[in-house]
Amino acid sequence: MAEPLRLAIIGVGRMGAFHVGRVATIDTIDLVAVVDSEPTRAAAVAGEVGVAAYDSSEVLLDRDDVEAWLIATPTPTHPDLVEMAVRAGLHVLCEKPLALDPGRSEDLGVLAANSGRVLQVGFWRRFSPPWVAAKRLLDAGTIGRPLLLRLAQWDADPPAATFCDPSVSGGLAIDCGVHEFDLAEWLTGLEIESVLARNLPLVDESIGEIGDVDNLLATLDLAGGALATVDLSRNCRYGDDVRTEILGEEGAIFIDLLPSGRTRLATAAGVEVIAGSEADDAVEAGVRAQAAAFAHRVRRGTDEVPGAGESTRALIVGLAVQESAKTNAPVAVSRRGSLSPGS
Repeated sequence: MAEPLRLAIIGVGRMGAFHVGRVATIDTIDLVAVVDSEPTRAAAVAGEVGVAAYDSSEVLLDRDDVEAWLIATPTPTHPDLVEMAVRAGLHVLCEKPLALDPGRSEDLGVLAANSGRVLQVGFWRRFSPPWVAAKRLLDAGTIGRPLLLRLAQWDADPPAATFCDPSVSGGLAIDCGVHEFDLAEWLTGLEIESVLARNLPLVDESIGEIGDVDNLLATLDLAGGALATVDLSRNCRYGDDVRTEILGEEGAIFIDLLPSGRTRLATAAGVEVIAGSEADDAVEAGVRAQAAAFAHRVRRGTDEVPGAGESTRALIVGLAVQESAKTNAPVAVSRRGSLSPGS
């Protein structure tokens, strides 16, 4: 068996600390260090799993036992950290989105490809059992041609308004929406050609004051005539909920996150839960599986993973949704560039 991938996690706030707990349980990864700009937080998280703690990522460049970084810092810091790591010869798994500028995102993909480094982006749903099962059913033609998708991401409560600031997180359409835009194209294999979006009435006025919204609805026109709707919310109150529904010519597929993850197939023969699709915590299962896939990609160079091309694509759609919501008019989505999957 290949040696475990020696990994450091950069940024151990809410999502970074979640990654630490999952990565520490993967046999093919050896977590060797965590980094956070707040030394106390870094030390506390590192102490839970028995690894070294640092307050500067540059220090890790001097360690010859670190092969890869998992970057979970605030979005505006992603590009510089990714570039630093790749130029130092490291592989990178970066939280989504890779950057808030499509050109910068594409440049990082080219840099990684030219350097022979893996640059993976954290679209964890592609690895979570319910969505993996749905993708398998779609690829097998189980419900025929997809006609309509409904993709929902509702969070119980909003983060601080300072985080919702579009200059920090990209805003609701990007911070949350990129998952759904990526899913729409990944599940169907069809490109989003245009969008029409509307912002719903504000619930948290502090979010409006910094230039963002807390609820929105978007309609996506996919190639070939299929449609998708994406509804995003920061204030459903009852829990963080993600649902995906796909209507095809010969039935439907339903994916639920709460109370636990599962995929249901509905056809003329009835409704059944798909074996292997169930997960008590589909988020945890997806985050863990994507890290394992990253290690596998680095060690064996096989199996595609979402990279700069996919992150750039979802970002472009998110920017189009933001523009449409401001103008109440359809916005065409530019075609993807030349980046290949996993670049």
